[in-house]
Amino acid sequence: MTVNSSGLILPKIPILQVNATNTDQPVTGGTDTKVEWETVELDTLSGWSTSNHRYTPTVAGYYLVGGTIRALLSSVVSFVSIAVSKNGFDTNDGTSMLRGQFNNQSDTISNGSYPIPTGLIEMNGGGDFIEVFFKTDEASTLHDATAPKSFFFAKLVHAT
Repeated sequence: MTVNSSGLILPKIPILQVNATNTDQPVTGGTDTKVEWETVELDTLSGWSTSNHRYTPTVAGYYLVGGTIRALLSSVVSFVSIAVSKNGFDTNDGTSMLRGQFNNQSDTISNGSYPIPTGLIEMNGGGDFIEVFFKTDEASTLHDATAPKSFFFAKLVHAT
């Protein structure tokens, strides 16, 4: 902890927030695509990899994650699926990820901002990493506008 010039105690808590605006990342329909983030807003541990688009915190514990993804759905779709995955995309049973999905059999889902699943992910502080994945049944484009921005956050809430 440090004390600032106003006498406030500032704890050293691992916090990350990255964003993307108007980068037009293409997504192929039916494919889980890793979300790419263009700007690091805050990274107190320097755990963000701009080349791999993933967060590797060096402090073990439970991290609260969440955010929003802006998507241009060029045709109306039946589902949007977003996952926060630990140590790569979990193709088995999904136990190492938080996954949210919006479904409608009538192809009525269109352009908008969709929430990234919010929840806790346990990280070992020694190599575990977190990535975000996006999927729809039709081709789409992520981060298609300047506002609202897409963003992803992670914050240590309980060290282990």
